Amino acid sequence: MSTTLTIRNLAEPVKQKLRLRAASNGRSMEAEAREILSAAVLETGIAPPKTAEEMRERLKAFTGIWSGKAGGKTTDELMRELRGDD
Repeated sequence: MSTTLTIRNLAEPVKQKLRLRAASNGRSMEAEAREILSAAVLETGIAPPKTAEEMRERLKAFTGIWSGKAGGKTTDELMRELRGDD
């Protein structure tokens, strides 16, 4: 599965440190960022939901964020609108 992630407005000092860290590890900046993200996400200690009910409860937090703020649009629709896609 291939996913593309674009990071905008990365501060120049962060970009430079990422470049140096990648070089010191013999990786591209993209590979280094992938490694950092993977380590950060996998080390959070957030356990997967044990039941369907627990999953529904967790999802309520996400759906609540958009409730009343997105004009009934889905996340995909909002992202297309933000990117200016037709």
